[in-house]
Amino acid sequence: MALLSVMSAKGAPGATTTALLLANLWPTSSLVVDADPLGGDIALRLAGEHGPLNPNQGLMSLLPAARRGLVPEMVPGHAQTALGGQQVMPGLPGPEQAVAVAPLWPELANAFGKVPGTDVFADVGQVHARSSHLVMLERADAVICVFRPTAWSVVHTRRRLEALQDILRERTSLVGMVCVAAHDQAAEAKAAIEGVTSGLRWTTDLGVIAHDRKAVVMYEGGVVYRPERSLLARSGSGVVQRLHDGLAAAGVLSGVPTPVDEASAGDEAAVDESPFDGEPGKRADRTRGRRVLRRASR
Repeated sequence: MALLSVMSAKGAPGATTTALLLANLWPTSSLVVDADPLGGDIALRLAGEHGPLNPNQGLMSLLPAARRGLVPEMVPGHAQTALGGQQVMPGLPGPEQAVAVAPLWPELANAFGKVPGTDVFADVGQVHARSSHLVMLERADAVICVFRPTAWSVVHTRRRLEALQDILRERTSLVGMVCVAAHDQAAEAKAAIEGVTSGLRWTTDLGVIAHDRKAVVMYEGGVVYRPERSLLARSGSGVVQRLHDGLAAAGVLSGVPTPVDEASAGDEAAVDESPFDGEPGKRADRTRGRRVLRRASR
């Protein structure tokens, strides 16, 4: 299946939330891997279906297999089920393990990209040209770069893309841009996307994910009533649509059904009316993510 790596250039623009949201809304089986070598927080942010997630079951338990020779079929056995049904793989507890893991990233990246019947969303954190886990971009089928509509975020993102362009242009099927912005920042988000992508024809504008403070607490241990109706989920469904369509067009997801159901196929033109459009009606009803998000709200 596919490896989709979610990255940022600097700061904390919302890459972890974006990775979780896209995986929740993905129309087929998905796994979220916490792949930041500086240490992840998925095990701290999410609860399991039967209590806290085990931080030692995930990337830490997978590493011994990677040293001996990892096959993709082993990966699901090291994942856990978060509250709501999403399969997740907690990451390293901190940067102290980064040096030991560095030579194993190629083995891990190969396995993540071939998990049978499952697409892997890897939260890779900040990545630069000398990152120990750069291979997580080199071997990804899609790279999703997350940023905010601020001048400094646009500048850092633009510079990082330019520094990585030789790798991204040649080895990745799709390089998508996602801006995380408040609902009243539509104009700023549009300008930020143009500032990041201008002249970089090998990038794809995937749209805007709402900075929805009320809904995002479901990824921080909180409870949200009817999260599938939140602005976060509705905006996320539009991003998923564009991402899925782009990968299908590139032949990465050949034969996999699109998230759009036949009844709403004629509404395609409505997607671009607003940077926050996510088609909350029929389009969201048919996604796997709606069910996951609903269960997560209990």
